Amino acid sequence: MSIDAQGVMRAFVKAADTRRERRSEPVRKPTISISRCMGSGGDAIAREVAKRLGLNIYDGEILDAVAEQAKVDRGLMSSLNEMAETSRDAWLYSAFFGKSVSRDDYLYHLATTVRGLHRLGGVIMGRGANIILEGREVLRVRITGSVDVCARRVAEEDGINLKAAKHKVRESKRKRGRFTWEMFHRRINDPDNFDLVINTDRLTDTVVAADMIIAMVRALDLDRPVVAD
Repeated sequence: MSIDAQGVMRAFVKAADTRRERRSEPVRKPTISISRCMGSGGDAIAREVAKRLGLNIYDGEILDAVAEQAKVDRGLMSSLNEMAETSRDAWLYSAFFGKSVSRDDYLYHLATTVRGLHRLGGVIMGRGANIILEGREVLRVRITGSVDVCARRVAEEDGINLKAAKHKVRESKRKRGRFTWEMFHRRINDPDNFDLVINTDRLTDTVVAADMIIAMVRALDLDRPVVAD
């Protein structure tokens, strides 16, 4: 069964726009989506940015919200997210969890959750938020690095040898890349999908990387008081 992921996304966005109530909303904080590869330091950079801008970080909570909306076990949604290399057959995995959940279901609830977070403002970690929120007032950041450098960091942090760390980094890159392709038909490293790309191979200072992101937030005037759309 072939699914036009982009067409599904357009349909969901159009439906959400139609249902949206036309009323005044509370002031919204800036939204930053951060896509990162394992070992790039993206999580630490995100925490620094969130702390300095007074924002919440949304990561695993996104899956919790998706699972709650879909009324299924969070483990299933996590499996659909992590096992995206076979997502064309994702509905088959649902048999093990006792509920039929297709990739369409996952994408619908993911898009709804991410769009809802955008109205609140905050730092949204991964899960295609940069694509879901494309064209909206959001800073889309990609934090990346080479396999060798990222693996050295992972080896040190996890206490494993370099060979195992390289395998872990490559597998993570492959899975996240496949997830983005299968769900949105986009390449995860395509610079056109981001407003700012930071390679941390030579940039080890979390504060400096956060400075770059915050400078972009201000350059794009995303930190001004606004009414949520």
